Amino acid sequence: MNALDFPTLDAVRDAYAGLAGPVIVVNKSHSGSRLLARLLADGGIFLGARRNESEDALDILEWVEFVVRTHYPDFARVGRDKSATAEVAWRAHAGFERHLRGFDRASSSPWGWKLCESAYALPVLTRLFPRARVIHLVRDGRDVAFCDHHGPTDAFWRKIYFDTDRIATWRGLRLTGPAYRRRSHRYNAAHWCNAVRVARACGSMLGDRYLEVRYEDLCGDFAVSAERVLRFAGAPDVGGAIARVAPLVHGDSVGRHRREPARAVREVVAIAKAELLAFGYLERDPERPRRSPWHSAFADDLVDRLRRGDLIASWRRRALRR
Repeated sequence: MNALDFPTLDAVRDAYAGLAGPVIVVNKSHSGSRLLARLLADGGIFLGARRNESEDALDILEWVEFVVRTHYPDFARVGRDKSATAEVAWRAHAGFERHLRGFDRASSSPWGWKLCESAYALPVLTRLFPRARVIHLVRDGRDVAFCDHHGPTDAFWRKIYFDTDRIATWRGLRLTGPAYRRRSHRYNAAHWCNAVRVARACGSMLGDRYLEVRYEDLCGDFAVSAERVLRFAGAPDVGGAIARVAPLVHGDSVGRHRREPARAVREVVAIAKAELLAFGYLERDPERPRRSPWHSAFADDLVDRLRRGDLIASWRRRALRR
């Protein structure tokens, strides 16, 4: 087979139409997805022929990296530009063929993969697999910020962090390895914000084919959360998987940000506040308005009225009454 055999996304879709819709696990790195992948695999879900120590599907990773580098975040050319579409389609088919080696395609067995960055390619993946189900594993961004991964040091990772590879600095900081390692928690907070935002925005469009799971719930009430995940994924061995994986579960890393310097945690919250609130990791906004006359409500109202002309009009009305 070559690129001419799969010139469109629909051709790839039709090639896998006989399979069950894949189960796709997405998350920000260091969110506990290795545990989730182990649970799914023990439940009887095929997660790929070639995986790394974190259970990431390596053959899918190659394709996702290509799609993100060449098209994300604007996928308009995919489907409109024939040559661009053909390359995406052919590479997708080649990658999924490698991923599915050893899988019994004649069966109705569930399959899928775990790959953090799949979230950034969901608009294309859901075109290829209209029955795909997405499990989004979310972990407290304050904890994730203190788990180092990969800095925004090249085009791919800059898109993962910031949705663009044209960015050269962020908040005045360089996008280099040494700069990342010196203040990694700040960069990791930005990475977490974008990862959870993109996954929820794309995944929630799938309706009941999207499941959001908290790592903290997996650790705190494993049996209940695990059953919810396995039944959503269509796993054939729910009880057995829970029994086998339960002894591996511990909550030692939950709340790890409490062991970090308070100043560093405040820096993380300053970056990730909106997403921490949106995902329920903060009950209320911890930030108070600036305490200075210039930033007071009175000053805001005064300047606003001056700009709108209300204050001048009021003065004129008073002068006329006199």
